[in-house]
Amino acid sequence: MIDTSEKLAGLLVPAFALRRNGDLGIGDTQAVKEAIDFCAGNNTAILQLLPINETGGDNSPYNAISSVALDPVLLTLAPDVVPGLTQEIIDRIAVPAVLASLNSAAVDYTKVKPLKMRLLGEAFSNFRDTGLSKNSGEAANFHRFQEDQKDWLSDYTLFRTLIDANGGNPSWPQWPEHQRTPAQAKKWLETSAEKENVESGREFFAYVQWVAWLQWNEVRAHADRHSVRLMGDIPFGVSRYSSDVWANQHLFDLEWSGGAPPETWFKDDPFTAKWGQNWGLPLYQWVEHEKENFSWWRQRVAKSVEIFHYFRIDHVLGFFRIYSFPWVPELNEKFLPLTEEEAEELTGGRLPGFKPRSDKDPEDAKLNAEEGQALLQVILSAAGKAGVVAEDLGMVPDYVRPILTKMGIPGFTIPYWERSADQELKSIKTLPKLSLATYATHDHQPLVSYYEDLVRQWHSKEGHAAWIDVQRLMRFLGLDDEDPAEKYTDELHHAFVKALLESPCWLAVFMITELLATKERFNAPGTSGASNWSTRMEHPLDYCASNSPYKERISDFALLVKTTKRLPHAWQVGTIR
Repeated sequence: MIDTSEKLAGLLVPAFALRRNGDLGIGDTQAVKEAIDFCAGNNTAILQLLPINETGGDNSPYNAISSVALDPVLLTLAPDVVPGLTQEIIDRIAVPAVLASLNSAAVDYTKVKPLKMRLLGEAFSNFRDTGLSKNSGEAANFHRFQEDQKDWLSDYTLFRTLIDANGGNPSWPQWPEHQRTPAQAKKWLETSAEKENVESGREFFAYVQWVAWLQWNEVRAHADRHSVRLMGDIPFGVSRYSSDVWANQHLFDLEWSGGAPPETWFKDDPFTAKWGQNWGLPLYQWVEHEKENFSWWRQRVAKSVEIFHYFRIDHVLGFFRIYSFPWVPELNEKFLPLTEEEAEELTGGRLPGFKPRSDKDPEDAKLNAEEGQALLQVILSAAGKAGVVAEDLGMVPDYVRPILTKMGIPGFTIPYWERSADQELKSIKTLPKLSLATYATHDHQPLVSYYEDLVRQWHSKEGHAAWIDVQRLMRFLGLDDEDPAEKYTDELHHAFVKALLESPCWLAVFMITELLATKERFNAPGTSGASNWSTRMEHPLDYCASNSPYKERISDFALLVKTTKRLPHAWQVGTIR
């Protein structure tokens, strides 16, 4: 349960975006520890991360190939934190030319992933072959991990090994028929010439997960030592090409793909504008989950709270009803030019819409509300003492936020989306107490870009509406609405930070771009390609804390956190940390 009597400040930064001296082209667990140190030193009680589960070919943390397995690409690869890894292995593989090629503004996953997996492969071989018996401490810990985690690890390691056996393709419906379920694959292995290779691969992937859980458990311990709380992220859906779906096909409806309806806010591609966002996520067979006492969900939540003090449910609206497509994203281009009638003919009478039912009929809306609340109660029960936060943005039914409030679950508040009937921005003092207030999530453009776009529209030929919005924004911030800034200035930045921290909202979270007033964007919904989920910060956080113009913004933020009384009760109030 969230304690709203303790108002806090938080920082959101994707782990992959962090930099540190000596990283391998992507943020890692050591960089997360340094982010914890940064938070502790700047009055920031909560560090929020995106999902850290193993990603597939699109590198999206919201389309992971496992709901439990952690991403090897985020591991710190150093001898003291990877059993079996030596400096000789590192020096032989990560030569200066390789390291130089990784030092870019974006993560080059085509280089980073193979490099890290090669290092882990060499470390595993050394770990296995240098006389470590089952009775030695590290080997015993590894075997204990395999036994303790077998409920999810066994299927995952087989699935992960079969991905490699199928040329890196996780789309299990395209695999040979004898590999399309765990039962079929295990039966095939009994007589297969590949059995030894597959079993060796499974042990390697178990080793990688052992190392990953060791490192992330140490991240949690580091946060506890510094009295910083970690917030994770559990997506509502799971990739249809994941070990979860492959191993538990009866729990999923593979005929439909979950997504989001068309929204005017995101105009990045014509398909999203016309049809909506097709995420490709299979729907849940909730009746089947209930028969098993929601054990899959309970396991998913339990593993998350081993690392995180809080977790955010991405797209909580899906528990009530989810916008769904009768085709997978691979067919989006085929459907883009079609009319509704043509699409309906092609799908046998089915069109995108809300499932299990829309909210148009009051009785249907009532059922959606009741079923969604019951499902969220399962999540709360599984969470135990961990705090649950709901991302409730988008087309939000009227019943959702009252239910979240009744259950004590904070939703999201983006101040410039909160408007009165006359479109005036609501006063910061009227925002809900039980909420997470932020100017942007990882899906939105940074605050600097938002304001500069607004100014560009204001100065365009048809800029009157934008001028009115700029004035509204100035009034919201307590600035002169007749003489607004033409650029995003430090004065404007201070006003934005101060306003959010002065809100009554339980938690005020600043994405790293909002804290530093920079323009990095981490995801543009409805688009795909190398730019998404790959943008890195220009500098490490410790550099920012010591160099202008960032250090002044960070110091101003830390002081504002103190003066707005957002220090945790356990922290000493009399000094800036």
